[in-house]
Amino acid sequence: MSYNIDTWKLKKLEGLKIPVKSFFTNKRTDWHPEKEYDEDGILTLTLMESHVTGKVADGILEVTDIHIHGEGSGTSMSWILEPALGDSKGELIASCVWEGGDSINQLTVKDGNIEWKDVEI
Repeated sequence: MSYNIDTWKLKKLEGLKIPVKSFFTNKRTDWHPEKEYDEDGILTLTLMESHVTGKVADGILEVTDIHIHGEGSGTSMSWILEPALGDSKGELIASCVWEGGDSINQLTVKDGNIEWKDVEI
């Protein structure tokens, strides 16, 4: 059983671009996200209750929304999202409450550099 994110609060999303193929590198293909395009060509990658959404150009997803929480979110973060974020350009800052408040972290990603900081309240 994975340790999951109960609450995700997006603080900053600025020019975050990720190669689509970066979401599909884990050998456990059963954990790969589902891909769905809407009528406007917007791609949503779904990982159980979590999603990453944006426009794709030349194989690069320009992220317009990201929400990571719920069932499987801990494993998805570790196996799928962190490796993809490691290939990213741009910036993301989000606060995460894990398992009912057992821990609270701030995730900061800038040009592929990922940093987790514990937050005290």
